[in-house]
Amino acid sequence: MDIELIENRHVDKNLFIGFNRYQETKRIYYQEENKLKIKDEYYVEVWDEEAIDNIVNILNYYIDNQGVIITVKVEGKLIGFAALNGIMFGTNHHYLNLGFIHVSYGHRGFGIGKLLFDNVCTVARNKGAQKLYIGANPAIDTYKFYESVDCVLANEIVPEVYNHEPCDLQLEYIL
Repeated sequence: MDIELIENRHVDKNLFIGFNRYQETKRIYYQEENKLKIKDEYYVEVWDEEAIDNIVNILNYYIDNQGVIITVKVEGKLIGFAALNGIMFGTNHHYLNLGFIHVSYGHRGFGIGKLLFDNVCTVARNKGAQKLYIGANPAIDTYKFYESVDCVLANEIVPEVYNHEPCDLQLEYIL
């Protein structure tokens, strides 16, 4: 398993050859009166070419703004990645946005997500952030991952992230 920190060069969609972003969701969390509640909601998320092109554009935007991409590969194939935007934000400019953290289907449950998260936290601390901000998919499995690494509901809702995906859970992690 190879871990790479990408911070000064753009990536292209070839990075995602063989990456399987499959997630079947049957139940989600939603926030009501500052409490998490569960409801039934079914959807399947799979990335097509258009989605990958959009993700590559966002990743390169992060790189252009002092952000980083952390990849995990096995035999040269991407099995996990995380991306951190390098622009501080929030009312006290203390957050960095963890924009992506994904593990390829079939490689989940082996600690790769935790490895990526730990590496992102190290980078964010080195950049002077006090907290990570995460707009997280509300799927039960996704939230359970963030809960396992001690993320909590965000004290501050940041409009730039919330407005992009208002159904996402707004989380934070104290560095």
